Amino acid sequence: MLINFLRKQSDLSKKKKVLLTMIKNIKISEDQKELYIKTLDILDEKWLDNLYKSVSAFVEEVEMMDIKNIAKNNFSSISWIRKKEAIEKQKDINSFSFLLSNI
Repeated sequence: MLINFLRKQSDLSKKKKVLLTMIKNIKISEDQKELYIKTLDILDEKWLDNLYKSVSAFVEEVEMMDIKNIAKNNFSSISWIRKKEAIEKQKDINSFSFLLSNI
């Protein structure tokens, strides 16, 4: 998970590199990207660290939502598979009953 990687970063220069990489990869206009990159250069250590913490919290929240959605979707698919299996078993039982009654 990305949040684990973000938590491991302790050096401010590494945090700045991570933020820079994130900014370069988001889907916004190039003008906005340049403004954000310039902002990274003028932020002092305290504000840069606060920005990093905010981005990390956002990433963690997004990852948790994804995990919940995956769990929810997996439960739905498992329920559907179990329902499908139950229908198939019912058909098998009905055909077996039909065969027994015709013997």
